[in-house]
Amino acid sequence: MILWATARQLWLLGLIVPAYVLALVILDDRSASLPAVSGGSPATVLSLLVPLLVVLGLLHCLGRGLPDQEHTGVRRTWRYDLALAVAVVAPAVPLGRALAQWLDTPTLAATGRTLLFLCGLMLLVRGLADDRVAGAAPVVWLVLVTLLGYGHAGYPHPWTVVLLPPGDEGAWAVSAAVFAAGLALLPRRGRVRSG
Repeated sequence: MILWATARQLWLLGLIVPAYVLALVILDDRSASLPAVSGGSPATVLSLLVPLLVVLGLLHCLGRGLPDQEHTGVRRTWRYDLALAVAVVAPAVPLGRALAQWLDTPTLAATGRTLLFLCGLMLLVRGLADDRVAGAAPVVWLVLVTLLGYGHAGYPHPWTVVLLPPGDEGAWAVSAAVFAAGLALLPRRGRVRSG
C-alpha cells in the first residue's frame, strides 16, 4: 500500500483539498456574466468551477502508478483507487452544506453535488477512453452548460445538472448515479491496462 500511495502521489491531494476549501470560501457567492447561446449573459456562480481542482487532481493521482507491477501483484490496486475516489469526493457533500450555512451562501450547498457529478463523469470517460479525454470531459461539460444550459428566461435546463438549485433532488440523484457508474468502471480500467 505504501508503494501504491507513493506512486499515486497522494501528497498532491493533500494540497488540493485545502485549496478547494479556500477557493470556495474566497469565491463565496460571486458570479460572472458569461455569454450564453440563448441570449443575454446569465450570472454563473464562480464556485461552479472550483470542483475542477479536485477532479483533475484525482485524475492525476489515478493516472500515476506502475501498471505492470500493479497488475502482476497479488493485491488489486483498483480497490485502493476506488477507496481513494470515495474518500476524496464523499466529504465534499457535507462540507458544501456546512460552508453554505457558515457563510450564509446557499449556492455553496451545490458544490458537493457538482464535484460528485464531474468526478463521476471523469471516471466514466476514463473507463472508456484515456486520461487526456477524461480530463477534458468535465471542463467541456462546464463550458457546454454555461453556453447552452440556460433557457430564454435565464433558468437552467434540467439536463445541465450542475446549474440546478442546491435542493433539486433529481440533480442529486443523477449526480450520485453518474458517480456510481464511474466507480463501477474503475475495475474495468485495471483490466484494460493489463491487456
